[in-house]
Amino acid sequence: MSLKQPCIFLKGGKRRHSRALTHDEIEELREAFVEFDKDKDGLISCKDLGNLMRTMGYMPTEMELIELSQNINMNLGGRVDFEDFVDLMTPKLLDETAGMIGLKELKDAFKEFDLDGDGAITSDEMKHAMLKLLGKQTSKNEIDAVVKEADNNGDGTVDFEEFVKMMSQK
Repeated sequence: MSLKQPCIFLKGGKRRHSRALTHDEIEELREAFVEFDKDKDGLISCKDLGNLMRTMGYMPTEMELIELSQNINMNLGGRVDFEDFVDLMTPKLLDETAGMIGLKELKDAFKEFDLDGDGAITSDEMKHAMLKLLGKQTSKNEIDAVVKEADNNGDGTVDFEEFVKMMSQK
């Protein structure tokens, strides 16, 4: 399927991206699509598409929804199947993730911090990594504050999941 005119929501239209969607990204789209496919016929309406996009964290404007709806009504008979939905969402997902750090990079960075390889970063390991990264000593209080803020489960260390959350914060 291909839409003749790119929708405002899909800024960039048919622009080529440097990567395809990952399996996890496609599965996330599939789960969301199935949730909104009320009659389980493999199709969702234009109205449901707008709601689906909002539940996934995308906030299309009314004008974008109108243009999307017009494209869908003209090209797809007013309803969207999963493949069409993926085609509509792929540019948006790829644009949003273009500047993000990948999982491999996060794992590599975590290994740099986790000196003993036990799966947890201690305050001492954090201090060593900060010295290596910043080239200067960081106070124990500053290091402890960083670890405490990232340590969601209260065990006094930063595990990989907590590290990812810490690195993802703006």
